[in-house]
Amino acid sequence: MRSCYVFPSTVADPASPGLRALLFAAAAAGLDTVVTKSEAITVALADEARRFGLRLLASVACFRGPEGPRAVGDDGLGWQSMEWYTGVRPNDPVWNEQLVRSVARIAATTEADGLVLDFLRWPLHWELELRPGARPRSASYDARTLAQFTAHSGIRLHGDTGADAARRIARDHADAWTRYRTGTVTEVARQLRDAVREARPGLWLGAFLVPTDDDATRRRLVGQDAVALGELFDGLLPMTYHAIVHREPGWVGTVTRALPPTARAIPMVQTTADALSVIGDQADWGPQVSIDDFTEALRHALAAGDGRYCLFPAEGLTPAHFAAIRTTHGAAHAR
Repeated sequence: MRSCYVFPSTVADPASPGLRALLFAAAAAGLDTVVTKSEAITVALADEARRFGLRLLASVACFRGPEGPRAVGDDGLGWQSMEWYTGVRPNDPVWNEQLVRSVARIAATTEADGLVLDFLRWPLHWELELRPGARPRSASYDARTLAQFTAHSGIRLHGDTGADAARRIARDHADAWTRYRTGTVTEVARQLRDAVREARPGLWLGAFLVPTDDDATRRRLVGQDAVALGELFDGLLPMTYHAIVHREPGWVGTVTRALPPTARAIPMVQTTADALSVIGDQADWGPQVSIDDFTEALRHALAAGDGRYCLFPAEGLTPAHFAAIRTTHGAAHAR
């Protein structure tokens, strides 16, 4: 899969000259897939993508917020939003049952050729919280989650709640906490996979991964187990936006190579840091991404991802980017 992620505003009018020019350029450069949010998928968009020989994938948000069961941070307070992100906890039975039904309904009715599950994890605004020197937060230390943790692990917290429970768990029960949180995400992922397979057998199904240097860190921070998820899904997309997390382009390859072979990794490649021009809002996407930076990141993605990648966002692609894509494809093929 050689793909790009397009924001809904760009695909709102499938017949627009701007979108048609983007799809034509993507196909001409060797891309084969377009990803956008599920709510933006229409018959007209699917027809337009296929006219250029492109598959269409629909991303589905699972635990983003602001709707959903509220999490409690390790400070004992309700989860605090960062920029556009408000995380919710993935362990509420009622919410999860509704989510499974919703994803099954999307799978059965979408015009897309596959789904990519997003925010399938415990809360973390990793774009800011995984930067060098940042302190990643943890959740959730609400009464229901702590009761679930006790039932899962057999560990009693002696009445501790909120920040007190967070400190006790970090000091005495960190491994058990990671196992509980990881098991929670994996079980939801399994339910979603089963629901999609029943609703529409054969539909491609993937999931976005938080980008960390190793799987143990990912399990600890957000409960995503790449080994387990790789066995459930057709592909995993590590969100290796190097500029956003203040890393060098080679970091794309480092994260991707650390994933198990069963993950069938599709690394993300950041095209621009100009969030304002893309989404019309201020967001910290890191330092400027030069063409050289983009090309190096793409080269690492191609090598580590066995030829697979996803460009983010497609709106950041210029003629110079497309020229770099064609050149990089040619160099990779020559090897």
